[in-house]
Amino acid sequence: MGEFKAVLFDLDNTLLDFWSFKQKAAKAAARAMIRKGLPEKEGRVYRKIFEVYDEYGVEYQKTFYQVIHPYRLEVGQAERIQQAAIVAYLRSKFNSLKPYPGVVSTLGKLKKRAKIGIVTDAPRNKAWMRLVLSRLDRLFETVVTTDDTKVKKPHRAPFEAALRKLRVEASDALFVGDNNDRDMLGAKKLGMKVCLAKYGEKFKRNKKVKLDYEIKDFRELLEIVG
Repeated sequence: MGEFKAVLFDLDNTLLDFWSFKQKAAKAAARAMIRKGLPEKEGRVYRKIFEVYDEYGVEYQKTFYQVIHPYRLEVGQAERIQQAAIVAYLRSKFNSLKPYPGVVSTLGKLKKRAKIGIVTDAPRNKAWMRLVLSRLDRLFETVVTTDDTKVKKPHRAPFEAALRKLRVEASDALFVGDNNDRDMLGAKKLGMKVCLAKYGEKFKRNKKVKLDYEIKDFRELLEIVG
């Protein structure tokens, strides 16, 4: 057990089940495109959505345009299909974006033991939308997004910004995240203790980072933070 003055969290796939929501929303969008006349199979459209994400990132704002454009449809029909996809995606997002089990209750208890904040690579508007949707928006003392520092993890700047706002030294803080190559690497280099959220880890580790803790359930943090 460690005695930490602050606990910082990644947002997506650490606090929120982001990947599950993304898959459900993409399926809803693909289904909507087919229903509105896109001449393609639903499974293929779904795969094309993730091909765009792979190339441009999951925050890319023209994903559905990139999927639809190669079919060279009449402009009105193309716009109709795109807007149907956006509506379906948003409806699914509002229904499926939720915190992992135990996140809300555990954060409530952690707040009594340490300062808590977020360091995320999401844009400011997207991060706050997700926090509001999941009803986590009033729990944190600071939220640092990629718009605040103009760089992404593992760059030291986002971590430093959060620590500065909380007035805590790196050696007195714990960082909890799902991505070894960004979250764990960046926080560790700065001198923070690190905890890998195994339940949210989606990608193969390319960097070797000596972890201080690993959790398979968010509620296990209460055993770590003294």
